[in-house]
Amino acid sequence: MTLTKRLIMLVLPVLIVGFGGATWGVFSAQKSSLIELEMSKLNFNLLNLRYSMEEEIYFATGIMSMLTEKREIRMPSQAQVNSQASLTDLVDRYTNDVAYRLAGDIAVYILNEEGMPLYTYERKSENNDRVDWLIDKLSRNSNAIADLDNFEVFKSPEDHHVILHSHSLNGSSTHSGVLSRFNDARYIFVTISSPEFDSALRNINQKYGVQAKVVKSSTVEPLTVSMPMLAGGYVNISLTDRYVDQQLKTFLYWYLGAGTILGLLTFCVLLFLIKRYIIQPIGTLDRQLSLVMSNRQENILQPTGQDEVSRVGVKFHQLYEQLNQNLQASRDMAVTDALTMLPNRLRFHEFAKKALTRSKSKETFLSLIYIDLDNFKFVNDRFGHEAGDELLVEASTSFFELIKQGGRRRYGSMVSRLSGDEFAIVLSHNELKEREELGERIVSLFEGGFQTNRYRMPVSASVGIATYPQDGNELRGLIANADMAMYHAKRSGKNRFDVYSEDIAQEARRTKAIEDALKFVDCDKEFSLVYMPYTNRDGKVVGVEVLLRWFSPSLGVIQPDEFVPIAEQTGSFSKIDGWVFEKAFEQISALQGLLNDDIIVSVNLSAAELGRPSLVERLVELQKQFNLPAGVIELEITETFGYFEVEQVLEVLVDLRSLGFGITIDDFGIGYTPLLQMIDYPVDKVKLDKALVNRITHADYKMLLEPTIQLCHLQNISVTAEGVENDVQHQYLHRFGCDYFQGYWLAVPMTLEDLGNWYKEYTNGE
Repeated sequence: MTLTKRLIMLVLPVLIVGFGGATWGVFSAQKSSLIELEMSKLNFNLLNLRYSMEEEIYFATGIMSMLTEKREIRMPSQAQVNSQASLTDLVDRYTNDVAYRLAGDIAVYILNEEGMPLYTYERKSENNDRVDWLIDKLSRNSNAIADLDNFEVFKSPEDHHVILHSHSLNGSSTHSGVLSRFNDARYIFVTISSPEFDSALRNINQKYGVQAKVVKSSTVEPLTVSMPMLAGGYVNISLTDRYVDQQLKTFLYWYLGAGTILGLLTFCVLLFLIKRYIIQPIGTLDRQLSLVMSNRQENILQPTGQDEVSRVGVKFHQLYEQLNQNLQASRDMAVTDALTMLPNRLRFHEFAKKALTRSKSKETFLSLIYIDLDNFKFVNDRFGHEAGDELLVEASTSFFELIKQGGRRRYGSMVSRLSGDEFAIVLSHNELKEREELGERIVSLFEGGFQTNRYRMPVSASVGIATYPQDGNELRGLIANADMAMYHAKRSGKNRFDVYSEDIAQEARRTKAIEDALKFVDCDKEFSLVYMPYTNRDGKVVGVEVLLRWFSPSLGVIQPDEFVPIAEQTGSFSKIDGWVFEKAFEQISALQGLLNDDIIVSVNLSAAELGRPSLVERLVELQKQFNLPAGVIELEITETFGYFEVEQVLEVLVDLRSLGFGITIDDFGIGYTPLLQMIDYPVDKVKLDKALVNRITHADYKMLLEPTIQLCHLQNISVTAEGVENDVQHQYLHRFGCDYFQGYWLAVPMTLEDLGNWYKEYTNGE
């Protein structure tokens, strides 16, 4: 719901209730005022009604005064004969002079004590109503005549009001003009009809919808006006509900109309002002925020007003500015490696995706270069994590320097740290050879180890390269292929780079097949043991090395150097080691029977197994199970066991040695353990690797042979040379003090049965 609709829903009911209540309140107040006004009007109309008979009353008073007090009425007694005529003339003259404006009937009556008329005077109007009906009525009721005095109003048979002025004559009042003419006169009546009063009264009745009349007494009731008449009696008129409702209805309609119009005008003005000064600025702020949120605008336009909405807008601007800075900082942190300050894996994917899109549009090459530092764990364990961090930081700096061009980072290229000791480079280039050049430069950084400010670290780099478009069109495929090439370089001897190829892909598929086969391998059916003898300086066979062979029904023959590293990496070698130990321990008695009782059996132990606390218990259990004497078993550990040089591993080696197991470092010379550090290892023997034997028996390096062997002897460590291929090598090694000799010069790996036959031939030959 929009703010305008919400405003209408909130304000309109308030205005309706407010204006409705105000209208009703004002109407209620005005109702009382209106009733008071109408009462005042009614009182005024009744007052006019009263005044409408005033002239008649004055005339009647004048006639009465003339008849009782005027000198002209007094005449000598002899003139009484013509008294009525002269009196009539006198009354006519007075009437014509004084009452010429009166439209009603006028009558004068003089009665004796018995109520009999002595004199009558009448002036009739055009309506010719009779006015003597009152005298007839009064003459028949002497008691009524006796009670009459002053003024009173009567109603004629024609429904006209008649004013009666009566006067009672006292016989002793000799001054009265009438008595001077009529000695027996006792009552004088002057009657005047009042058509103006009747007309005014009819108008009032018609206006107010009532039937008002002259009554004897007043009425005290709400909404009633009681007006005393000058001629006597009262006119009582009440405002009827119908009249009041009619007056109020008109007023109510007018007031409701005016209130509605005023309310609508107020609502429209209020709505306009609120929209203009509140909703419109808020709407503008909302649109600005929408533009910012949709990334079509960096920030809202900062308001310049001083009102509350403008201040809110300023605060929004400042808040978004701060949030934007924090967001940028958080984003930088989210896509940046905290140690090396290189982009991390997330940023790498974002950048690589955009770089791939750009390469597709420009039809250029894009290479993903994966780098894995070999032996990095050894650095952490040997030199400490601080040294490991130093190595990562300085390696990162070196990688970044490699992609610079003209002193600045190469356009479309980036170095990132994916995790731990894994790095990746995105390289945009125009010539295919640039990827190999960069790969060579990376590898050259680690020739002879990597030099930091404090150490020369015994690490190397395995580098894999995949390039768009020949190695893949999508980022996911390129990443997988670069990773595949990197692992191929690692398996191929390390400190080298490999470019992805179909051969590498095929090898990777075979590696995956081997991994899957190892998960479900039946050791008893697929694995077998062979034995390779070795001799001492006297040529006596003193021991055999147990070697593992695997024939997979689906993959055929798989060499140990192919499946052992895979088994160690996937964690499946524990099962294989267990099977090898059990079979080897089981066949020791047979070996002793074939060769001699002093024979030593050398069993290869995976470096990964050294970290298992149960290893010692398992070997001791097998030794007891097969009743083997101490010293008959020799455990061969590859030189890379130095990676695991932690207190727990050293304790395992010490325990094994104390239990009579011999400890031999296998493949010595291909790793990075310094020779002098052998003094720290609880070992009995080292086996010079075939590659080292070939090197130090060469004429150019033979001067290194004797010092190497003598250094081991100084530490009471025996030396075995493996991979001896010919008599020349044997003679060199024998001359310079090597203790044991093994290789194809002596014998190839053999089954137990072949070993027995070979041994017979060998001993007979001696």
